[in-house]
Amino acid sequence: MVRQHSLTDLVREEIERCIALGQLAPGAKLVEVEWAARLQVSRGPVREALRALEQAGLVRNEKHRGVFVRRVSDVEAGELAMVCAVLEEAACRLLASRIDAAQVAALRERLDGMREALDDDGEFARACEAFRDALVAAAGNGKLHETYRRAVREARLAQRAQIDEAQRQVSYARHRAILNALASRDADEAAALMR
Repeated sequence: MVRQHSLTDLVREEIERCIALGQLAPGAKLVEVEWAARLQVSRGPVREALRALEQAGLVRNEKHRGVFVRRVSDVEAGELAMVCAVLEEAACRLLASRIDAAQVAALRERLDGMREALDDDGEFARACEAFRDALVAAAGNGKLHETYRRAVREARLAQRAQIDEAQRQVSYARHRAILNALASRDADEAAALMR
């Protein structure tokens, strides 16, 4: 049972990784037998992984057609962005009142990852997402973090506009200012900057 569960998790994580990296585009069909062969597992863990991905909102199962990577409309992408923004702002307010030196250091490490990725749009987007995820996790509210992660996973399905290096520099500076406000325990400033 434990082995089956961990295989399912590994399969789900690999498919989700392929979706996040754009290797599986919205609308791509996920064939159970192909994934089983590719990952050298039986079809059971693949089937369970696809069910978990459907519950997470990343794939859709169409009766008699198969399982497909879900498409996110522009309207839904806007709604997901708003949900993420509200949750990030709430996380800033929660974290500012309780942040400690270890949390500041961990967030600064993520911020350094953003700085190192300034010359690559895809890497920068992943580093930015990692910083924000770490910030929300540090807020200490498990349900808020769980809800945030689900919204982020779904938002990844939307087409993301590329940003140039000047825009990445501005984004990096804003995230640095958010961390400075958090380190100063200024909840209002951190929330305003995040918004």
